[in-house]
Amino acid sequence: MPVSKFQLRGNRVFDDTELLQLLADLPGTEQSLDGLRAATDRITTFYQGHGYLLARAYLPPQEIVDGVVQIAIQEGVYDDVTLNNQTRVSDSVLLRALSALRQGDAVHLEALDSRLMLVNDIPGIQVQGTLRPGKTPGSTELFIDAEPGPLAAGSLDVDNFGGYYTGEFRLAGTLDINSPLRLGDQLNLRLLSSDKKQRYYRAAYQVPVGSSLTRLGASVSNMRYQLGRDFDLLEAHGKASIVSLFVQQPLLRSRNLTLQAQLQYDDKTMRDAMDLFEVVNRKHVGLWTASLNGSRDDGLWGGGRSAMYLSYGIGSLQLRDAISRQGDRLYSRAAGRFGKANITLLRLQNLPGPFMLSAQFNGQLASKNLDSSEKFSLGGPFGVRAFPNGAASGDEGWQGSLDLRYLPLPGLQLAAFVDKGAVRLNKRPWIGGRNSQHLSATGVSLIQTGRQHQITLTAAWPLEQNNYRQEGPKREPRLWFQATRLF
Repeated sequence: MPVSKFQLRGNRVFDDTELLQLLADLPGTEQSLDGLRAATDRITTFYQGHGYLLARAYLPPQEIVDGVVQIAIQEGVYDDVTLNNQTRVSDSVLLRALSALRQGDAVHLEALDSRLMLVNDIPGIQVQGTLRPGKTPGSTELFIDAEPGPLAAGSLDVDNFGGYYTGEFRLAGTLDINSPLRLGDQLNLRLLSSDKKQRYYRAAYQVPVGSSLTRLGASVSNMRYQLGRDFDLLEAHGKASIVSLFVQQPLLRSRNLTLQAQLQYDDKTMRDAMDLFEVVNRKHVGLWTASLNGSRDDGLWGGGRSAMYLSYGIGSLQLRDAISRQGDRLYSRAAGRFGKANITLLRLQNLPGPFMLSAQFNGQLASKNLDSSEKFSLGGPFGVRAFPNGAASGDEGWQGSLDLRYLPLPGLQLAAFVDKGAVRLNKRPWIGGRNSQHLSATGVSLIQTGRQHQITLTAAWPLEQNNYRQEGPKREPRLWFQATRLF
C-alpha cells in the first residue's frame, strides 16, 4: 500500500517532529503490513534506547485513507505508587521522597533507579521497587517495599594515629542512631581518647527535607589536649571547639555515578596555654566552604572507580589576645580574611589477576599565609606514611600515593606503596631560607577484612626528607596499625 505520511498519537515525551524524523525515508514508498510494523519498531526502539523500557508503538485499528498511516504510542506511564512501609520512618517522609515519580509520567528506568537509590540512602531503611500491571492499558503500578534497617550501628577502633606529644595510642567509639525522630534523620556520636590525655567528643545530626532529599545538618565537637614528654615542664595544654552547619544536595545518583554538592559553615574557637609562663593564646576562625564530591564506576582498562573532592573555603581569622596579634603583625600576618582551595583525586584500577592499583592525589592552594589549623601537612597514616602526623606543614602543598595491591584471598590485601609530597611553608615568607619541604617514602601494608572487623598494618621507610627536621624519635620503619570492630 502507498504511504504518504504518518500521524502520531499518545506521545508526550518526544514531539512529532523528532519521532517522524525516524520515519523520514518511508513517505512516498509502498509498504506492506510487516513494513509498517517495522516502522513502529523504530519508534519503540528509540524510546527504549532513551530509557523508556515500557514504551511501545503500534498500529491501531484504522482505515488508511490517502496513504495516511496512524501510529499509536503507549509511553508506559505510572498509574499509581503504592508504599508498603515497615520502617520507623514515617510514611509522609517516604512519600515526599517518592513524589518525583508522578502519576501519568512515563516510566524512565534511570530516573526510577536514581530515585530508589536516593531513598535507600536514608539511614535505617532498605527499599525495593516492583513494577506491576496498572489499571489501564499502557500503565504500570510501582510497588515500594520499605524494610527496616538497624536502629543503631557503631564501631570501636584502636590505633596509633595520634601525635607523639598528645598521645599516639588512641581508643575511639562511634554510634549512629537511625531515624530517632522518624524523619529519616540520623544522630552520630563519637568519642576518642589517647594515652596522653587527649580527649575528643563530637555529636552530629542530619535530616532530609523536601522531595529532592536535601540534607540539613549540624555538629558540635570539642577537643582537649595536654602536651607530654619533652613539654611536660611547660604545662602546655589547650582546647578547640567547632560548631558546624551544613546543607548537602544530591545532584546525580545512579548505579555507576554519584555527585553531590555541599555548603558548610564552621565556627572554630581555639585556646592554647603554657602555664609555666602564664601565656594564653586565643583565636577564632569562621569558615564557609563550598564543596563538590562524587564517584564513578567504569569499565576502563578492566574496570575501576574514580572519585574526586573539590572545595573552596573563605574564612576569617581573629586573634583574641595582644601577644598573638603583635606577633602576627610582625611575622606571618595570617589574621583577617583568607581563602583556600582543596582537591582530592582517587583512582582504583583493576589489573589482570588478583591485583589492583590505587592512585591518590591531594592538594591545597591558599590566598595568603594561613593559621596552623588551616595548613596542609604531608605526614601521617594517610599521607607520606614514613613521617608522623603534622610533618611538613605549609600553606600550600600536594601529596600523592601509589599502591599496588595483591588480593590472594577474600578479605586479605597485601600492598607495596610509594608516597611523595611537597609543601610551600609560607605563601608570603617573612624570613630568609628555604620556603619548601619535600618528603617521600616507600613501604608495605596488610589489610584483613571480615564481616564485622578490619585490621590494617603498615610499615614505611623514608626515601627523601628535603629541608625537614623531624620532631620526636626517629623511627625506621615507621609502623602504623588500626583495628576496627563493627557492631
